[in-house]
Amino acid sequence: GCLSASVFQGLPNLLRLNMSGNIFSSLPPGVFDELPSLKVVDFATEYLTCDCNLRWVLRWARERSAQISERTVCAFPGGLRGVALRGARDGQLRCAGAPELHTHHLIPSLRQVVFQGDRLPFQCTATYLDNSTQIQWFHNHEPVEEDERTGVIVEESLIHDCTFITSELILSNIHVSANGEWECAVSTSQGNVSKKVEIVVLETSASYCPAERVTNNRGDFRWPRTLAGITAYQPCLQHPFATGPVGTGTAGEQQAWRRCDRTGRWEDGDYSHCLYTNDITRVLYTFVLMPINASNALTLAHQLRVYTAEAANFSDMVDVLYVAQMIEKFIGYVDQIKQLTDVIVEMASNIMLVDDHILWMSQKEEKACTSIVRSLERIAARTLGSNSQHMAVNSRNIAFEAYVVKPESYVGLSCVAFQRRDGAPPGRAPVAEQGAEPVSDQQLRLRCTTGRPNVSLTSFHIKNSIALASIQLPPSLFASPVPAAPGTDCKLQLLVFRNGKLFCSTGNSSRLADDGKRRSVATPVIYAGTYGCGVGNLSEPVAVSLRHPGEGVDPVAAYWNFEVLGGMGGWSAEGCQLAAREPNVTSLHCRHLSNVAVLMELSGFPSEARGAVEVLHPAMYTCTAVLLLCLFTTIITYIVHHGTILIPRKGWHMLLNLCFHIAMTAAVFAGGITLTGYRIVCQAVGIILHYSSLSTLLWMAVKARVLYKEVTWKAPRQPDGDTSQPAPRPMLRFYLIAGGIPLIICGITAAVNIHNYHDNNPYCWLVWRPSLGAFYVPVAFILLITWIYFLCAGLSLQCQPLHRKDVPEPLEPPPRLGGTSDLLTDSGSISVTLNSGPSCPEGDGVYSLRVQFWALVTTHALYVALWTFGAMAVSQRWYLNIVFSCLYGITAVALGLFIFTHHCLRRRDVLSSWFSCCPSYRNALPMQAYVHPGLGPEDGSQVFIGCDPEAARSGASSSSSPSSAGSAGGRCKLTNLQVAQSQVDAHPATCPEPDPADGKPIRHTSNLHGRRSHRGRTKPGRDGKHHRLKMLRGPSEHLSSESGSLQNSHSESYPSGRTSPASGGRVAPRVPQDGEAAPSPSEGSDGGRRAPDFAEGRRRSASRDNLRPGGAAEREAKRRSYPLNVGSHNGGLKGSKYDINLASADSVAGMKTGLWKSETTV
Repeated sequence: GCLSASVFQGLPNLLRLNMSGNIFSSLPPGVFDELPSLKVVDFATEYLTCDCNLRWVLRWARERSAQISERTVCAFPGGLRGVALRGARDGQLRCAGAPELHTHHLIPSLRQVVFQGDRLPFQCTATYLDNSTQIQWFHNHEPVEEDERTGVIVEESLIHDCTFITSELILSNIHVSANGEWECAVSTSQGNVSKKVEIVVLETSASYCPAERVTNNRGDFRWPRTLAGITAYQPCLQHPFATGPVGTGTAGEQQAWRRCDRTGRWEDGDYSHCLYTNDITRVLYTFVLMPINASNALTLAHQLRVYTAEAANFSDMVDVLYVAQMIEKFIGYVDQIKQLTDVIVEMASNIMLVDDHILWMSQKEEKACTSIVRSLERIAARTLGSNSQHMAVNSRNIAFEAYVVKPESYVGLSCVAFQRRDGAPPGRAPVAEQGAEPVSDQQLRLRCTTGRPNVSLTSFHIKNSIALASIQLPPSLFASPVPAAPGTDCKLQLLVFRNGKLFCSTGNSSRLADDGKRRSVATPVIYAGTYGCGVGNLSEPVAVSLRHPGEGVDPVAAYWNFEVLGGMGGWSAEGCQLAAREPNVTSLHCRHLSNVAVLMELSGFPSEARGAVEVLHPAMYTCTAVLLLCLFTTIITYIVHHGTILIPRKGWHMLLNLCFHIAMTAAVFAGGITLTGYRIVCQAVGIILHYSSLSTLLWMAVKARVLYKEVTWKAPRQPDGDTSQPAPRPMLRFYLIAGGIPLIICGITAAVNIHNYHDNNPYCWLVWRPSLGAFYVPVAFILLITWIYFLCAGLSLQCQPLHRKDVPEPLEPPPRLGGTSDLLTDSGSISVTLNSGPSCPEGDGVYSLRVQFWALVTTHALYVALWTFGAMAVSQRWYLNIVFSCLYGITAVALGLFIFTHHCLRRRDVLSSWFSCCPSYRNALPMQAYVHPGLGPEDGSQVFIGCDPEAARSGASSSSSPSSAGSAGGRCKLTNLQVAQSQVDAHPATCPEPDPADGKPIRHTSNLHGRRSHRGRTKPGRDGKHHRLKMLRGPSEHLSSESGSLQNSHSESYPSGRTSPASGGRVAPRVPQDGEAAPSPSEGSDGGRRAPDFAEGRRRSASRDNLRPGGAAEREAKRRSYPLNVGSHNGGLKGSKYDINLASADSVAGMKTGLWKSETTV
């Protein structure tokens, strides 16, 4: 029961009373009235609450001289915990604030998940303080009333020993409506205390929210598969050395939560208790939480400015929000701290480096951009005064100027915003310099003069500077219908923003100046405003001139209206109109003192501000890739198969250089012409394009000159027996012309002024005036020279009969040379040299001069068209640039396919070189594919039948090693004795006599030289047992292969008139005789190169593979009777090959003599 005075009746002489260990928390007044003799009392309990209800005990102890035991200490409230009651003062025993209950339990205390129709009881127990203590139940903040129909039963509260009060709530039949929070509220005379528990009611067919990963600026959260109606919790990401917001504890104690609704869909989560993951954002948030006063404002502003210098790297809109909030706070101290103005303007300038989309989101979220602009407009009103008549601040993207003006002495004001030419073009932030400290020469400046001078942006008088914007305020600016008080000073402020990035239109602006974002700010934004004097409607408009970097369409003059679109702000054209337009400069008149700009539709680009990297039409990239593929395929083919393609050395050099420079021009153009945001890269692109364009045209001019010389050259008459050739001219002169001249021009242009490449151009190329002398004039001269050569060569070809063809013709076989006594033989090679009077000039072994001429003209025309269409595609506006882009793509594909087809697909020697890489193709060829029809096996020569010609060539040219000898003759080489038994008459190729029926000299093959590769015949396993015997057999009239003659140089050999598997036997080109045009040997530029030969090193073995004649079986039987290492029928040794010098004019054989080699086994 409850403790009362009646409990102690009949104990008048009780001196000591110990009631400790009970459960009561307070004593009712007068409980000791029946104990008049009581001197010591002890009522210590673990629930003793020392509040206003125990004040009577202290008074009773003083009046009765009774003593309260020291063990009677307070348990509640927390401020008096452990304090002895007799030592407490009356002022400490008070009943104020929410009651602190020693007992308050709710069962169940944790979230409950139940199904519909279940039964769930609740029990709430709390401390009973006095008669005013009651327990009430709430469901989702609504009081609960008993309703047996819905299964809600509320039991009457029970009081236990005047210490506890208990109440029960029973949900006998749970419905879906029972979902939510159930609350037990304990109400007392001092206040209320409550506890809650969440109940989740599931239906029979409950759904789930799928597992989901959410990554935001607060961290990476993985929400598990959660039952519908359940709220999931995730701990926040902990950051070392990072503390949570003030008053929220450490980061590890915070949680993010997200609820899965009853339909199985995730709701938006609450991540506000978690810290930011980005270091900059976390630091900026810390700045916002710091208190600011006049003593620390400047220090904090400088620290914040350092972080805004990295504004180009801001990746979250809250970064802009926090900086805008800090600027608003700093504006309140600019009147006390003058230096704050410079820092605030610098921070706002840095914010203009933030990405457009992030600025747009921050404006839409909390009008952050509007807040920054508004703060800047209030600077003059707070800083200017009697002690400060003028203020100016320059920064990278914002210029600020403010004056104190007397209206009675005002005569007008004109201001010009300018920057050094080294700065980036207006309207575009320099990407390469974002985040760096602004250089003084790159800052935006304002220069103002009184009166109304004539200001022109196109003819700005300050050297090496470019004017971006100007404003002229009329003299009647302060002529207001409500004049200001006499002697009142007005404050006039001007602001210039480099671009419109701080003026983001976020709403539906279809009725405004930007026409639903179709137009965007294409110029700087200039602002003028007054403070402290009444300026009403302007009688004269404000004149503004603005420069824009590129040409747009449909320009509109507008001012920024902060009131439209629900306070978000937007561009309005009311009161503003265009006045005049010049190239890149637009003038307007406006009757508003506000932020003014020109909006345009920037053709070909999105309505957002242009980025640093623009893209071309997709067709240009695709077709350029096709062009590069064709060019590099041609280049690689001619490099890898250089020795097997019938093309003169000079032609080889010119073709490779021409293809390479065309590829360089196309690749650099497609990949870098629009990289205007990267100054150094853009300048490099301009220089490379300048060089490659000039070099390509010069290589075409050189090729046209060589072709003209070949068409018009006539073979000079030489005395009998004089076989000397003109001195060769080096190939280096072509490189000096086609490569050196462009290098000189580009070097001089860049040395004079490197900014000639991309100086405010919308593409990476020379500016207009320097390009006239550095590119267009040289190009015109080169084209003139090239077309003159084309004209002369074309006329020369036209004069020749159309039925004549400069292609190789079959050669007449001369009589077989008899006897071998004068032949030079060795053990490893045969060299057949065909000589005829004058040497045959070099030429293409496949195409005639007429075909070469028209191929070069076609390539030239396609390249000029390609360059022209590409230039027009990047310089024209919308629609035209698409047309020229498609024309560029068509021309690029046509040029690439033409070069690849003409120089690769239509050449049999190239096809043969390709097919020779396939082993199956080589093995399937008949023997005739490797045999020249004009050459037959002489006595003792080797014959290769049905084998790989590459293996034969490698065997013929390899060194005298056992492995090479064995590999060369392993499966396909007949022995010398077999050949000796199967000799037939062979007729080497010679230059034929002129055809008398034609009446004109015919080109013929002459002076065909070969070289020999001497190999040892040592056998494996005979270390040092084989010796070579050398014998000198008479003098030689000419240098043999042993003497190191020029004709034996492999690098200078020229394949011509040899058989290829594809052609089945090709012969050498004809040599013109008197009166017929032929290629000039002086244009060969081959150094030590000579005329084509049949026995070129890489084809020598193949040219000796001749058909064996009939009667092979009989001779084979005779061959098998021969011993090894004996002479053949004609005196040659086994395995020997001949070096034959055949005179061609009259088929008289002039034999070469030289060293004679043999092998003897000892």
